[in-house]
Amino acid sequence: MAVCSTFSTQINVSMCSWQGLRVNILRDTIYFDGGEIWYQKGYDDGCVELQADNNLEATIYYLNLKTSFNTTSDFMDLLNNLSVAGGATSIAPNYVEGTIFSNDNEFYLYGGMLRNTDSFDPPPANQVLSYAAYQYGAYRSSWAPGWNQEYLSTNVTRYITNGAAASAPRENLGFYFSGMRAPDWGDFNLNQLQSNQTADTLITLDMSSMSNGKWKNSTLPSYVPARSNAELVWVPVSESGVLVAIGGVVEPIQFFRNRKSNLTRTEESKRISPTFMETVSVFDVGSGTWYLQNTTGDIPPQLTEFCSVLASAADESSHNIYIYGGYDGLNYNANPSDDVYILSLPSFKWAKAYSGTSTHSRSGHQCIKVYPDQMLAIGGQHVDSTQCLEGGIIVNFNLNTLTFEDSYDPTNWSEYKVPDAVTKLIGGNSDGGATITAPKSWTNGSLAGVFDRNYNKTIETFWPYSSTSSNTSASTSRDHKGASGFPSWAGGVIGAVLGLLAIAILVGLLFYRRSPRQRKSAAVTTEAVETEPKNRPPEWMYASGPVSPGPGPASTSTGLNTAETVQTAQTTSTYPSTTQPSITQVSTVPDSLVSPVTPATVESGGDALYEMQGRSIAGFILPLLASGYCRGLALTFT
Repeated sequence: MAVCSTFSTQINVSMCSWQGLRVNILRDTIYFDGGEIWYQKGYDDGCVELQADNNLEATIYYLNLKTSFNTTSDFMDLLNNLSVAGGATSIAPNYVEGTIFSNDNEFYLYGGMLRNTDSFDPPPANQVLSYAAYQYGAYRSSWAPGWNQEYLSTNVTRYITNGAAASAPRENLGFYFSGMRAPDWGDFNLNQLQSNQTADTLITLDMSSMSNGKWKNSTLPSYVPARSNAELVWVPVSESGVLVAIGGVVEPIQFFRNRKSNLTRTEESKRISPTFMETVSVFDVGSGTWYLQNTTGDIPPQLTEFCSVLASAADESSHNIYIYGGYDGLNYNANPSDDVYILSLPSFKWAKAYSGTSTHSRSGHQCIKVYPDQMLAIGGQHVDSTQCLEGGIIVNFNLNTLTFEDSYDPTNWSEYKVPDAVTKLIGGNSDGGATITAPKSWTNGSLAGVFDRNYNKTIETFWPYSSTSSNTSASTSRDHKGASGFPSWAGGVIGAVLGLLAIAILVGLLFYRRSPRQRKSAAVTTEAVETEPKNRPPEWMYASGPVSPGPGPASTSTGLNTAETVQTAQTTSTYPSTTQPSITQVSTVPDSLVSPVTPATVESGGDALYEMQGRSIAGFILPLLASGYCRGLALTFT
């Protein structure tokens, strides 16, 4: 990596890569949490430096889906942030991996790895955080959006990572399939790689009751192999839907990079991991039964750290799982995949939908379906974190045309159409009508009955999203004129200016009527303020050390102050205990909050939780880069 001169001046910063983040959507907003971020700094002499994000501040970021963007947009300005549980790192530290469970109203942060640090005490094994954005269930007159500190059941622990997660909002359920753990089911951290054993578990979260999640730990049957970083997809068939586990690997190289036994582990992965694409595991949620089913067609190679979304035909004659990116889990420095495959159900046929390039590829990312025809691939890294992602942190894949789009526009979308790559395998047309509605042979005949039963519940959607223009969009910013040649916006602007002028005159008269002593005090204050240059660059631009490509204007934006309630909730359970630890000592979080407050106000390990002022990532992350700090992000589309 380049090291720029200390005499050069930093003039811009952008996001380079974001690996191991957790992402989910609530209605029209995407939230991003945790992960490892690398930034790219541009200097006035043309030098470019990279800087890792080492911040442990408790902050989550979000992007509103009403916002347009494209491949040249500045996501440092597009993303906004809000404090997690008041910014106390002992309660809400930065996790790498894990997941965000969500229904349409609230979300939970679960699992993942912490960095090894002495700057704070990590949360106990049985503690999780939830955020209720919308009230549901029994009406509560005093309710307000806010964070809640909740506790896991006695046989569930947060000491698990790199699993496959799925949320089923209509069922108010979240699932975490397999993943990695420490040999004793104890604590682990990112630096020391102790989470090197696969977890043979399915963790289920029931979100039916607001801010009172119910957790369950089920052991996988022996015929469903445990693995790392598979994908888990909820499909609306049968009474409560089914889960389909796809891909993943055993012996993932990232947990054994410094071990002498890597060759043996590699051979084991080459033998077992490809079978996770050839035979998928299917879980019927209603009956709690696991099945295996062989697949056919253009089967993908072994993959881990890829992403997935589901798109169903209009008549539900096929349910099509799209997977994108990832790498083989064998060579940590290998080029990841840029390909898209589709697994069509219930035929269980694979189709290769898109062949990508070696420069555009990524792994360690997440995908969200934001419209019936659009999938956003968010974050990830290319080979390693210091090689910036081509096309930006977020790219948009069209599920109908099977191409990457140059932009996202909330006003530009279509209903889902089954692509030709699928219909040529299963029959029918773009609207459905599949003629092949079963695999060549059922591996387990009982699974046929599961897919024969319809899912009869209505799934709520929140699109279309009304458009909000973005000041970082690459769209032109020329003034548009009316037919007369006089700018169409001029009348409104002139009126606003005249109104402000009248108010200013009135305020001036009021000030003038004040006593001479008061006027003198005001004059001194004004002079003190005006001693600062009006266009002085923000302090972060003078920071040394590493962050996006070439010179450009600094991003600045402000947001709304937020005041939210942080509560504690104790989850009770009748689930039997296992060898996993049961932690009963927990901290108490007061119900009241002080808002807003600067990060300096928060004391690590304290009981009080405070809510930080909401603002854009540019206004929050950039000052922290000067001191080497920065944390996970959340994205929302409004």
